[in-house]
Amino acid sequence: MRTILVPVDFTSTTENAVRLAAEWANQFEYTHIILLKTSKESEFDYLHIAEGHAFVNEENVNSLLEKTSSLLNTLSNIILEKSPNLKVSTAVSEWTLTKSIHDLLKDHPSVELIVLGSDDQSSASDSFVSENIISIARTSPVKTLIVPNGYRYSTIKNILIPCDVNGIKKLDRLFHHKSVIQQQDVHLMFLNIHTTEKNEGNEDKKKELQEYIHEYLTEIPSSIHYSHDENIINGILNFASLNDTDLIIALPGRHSFLYYMASRSISEGIYQNVNQPVLILK
Repeated sequence: MRTILVPVDFTSTTENAVRLAAEWANQFEYTHIILLKTSKESEFDYLHIAEGHAFVNEENVNSLLEKTSSLLNTLSNIILEKSPNLKVSTAVSEWTLTKSIHDLLKDHPSVELIVLGSDDQSSASDSFVSENIISIARTSPVKTLIVPNGYRYSTIKNILIPCDVNGIKKLDRLFHHKSVIQQQDVHLMFLNIHTTEKNEGNEDKKKELQEYIHEYLTEIPSSIHYSHDENIINGILNFASLNDTDLIIALPGRHSFLYYMASRSISEGIYQNVNQPVLILK
């Protein structure tokens, strides 16, 4: 049973991610969606803490449980309205979000994809899930789909794959995800960004990239593009906005969004992407 996991909170950001998960399940033949809600959206948000002791306010706890149950029912109905044949399960955890996800993945080896809602300029409130995107995406053993709140689903046809001509072998990660890239009418756009105008890329490496794609991805329509930008994130997003992109696939290595998340100065790179979902491969 191919399964998608969607961590949720009380914001429109994760509701939008749930809607996307239902559409994604239809296009890529998933059969099961699990909705995960954790109780710790803030540090002991239903506890009253006083110096030297802590006690539980039972009324607040019961209210939170009722709100959580109502939320999960609402989101489950959203999925079933779009995809009546999907199985929908819910899970509630008292652990931190990242630990809850890892525990659930151990218990449900059928999970192949985590869908995470990401706040953007259209977000009316801060999403707890969005705040934890970097830690989840870094540590997840399965591929992760990051969905900007302003994104509305459209059939995936044009896929942008930023790549490094010096790390061509990393493209073999694509072969493990053929359910995404072998859909009918899908077109792959491989993009290499060089950061200095003088460094337009080694011609031998460019030829090697072309030969590699022709040999291993012959059956899939594709094109190779080269562009210059001092900031690789900006280069990728500018290219995506100008070239009718439905999905960005982040490969491991120098051109991965995760690589840039390691640097605090540009860790907001993922949030700049307000138009397309980003699929991070493992």
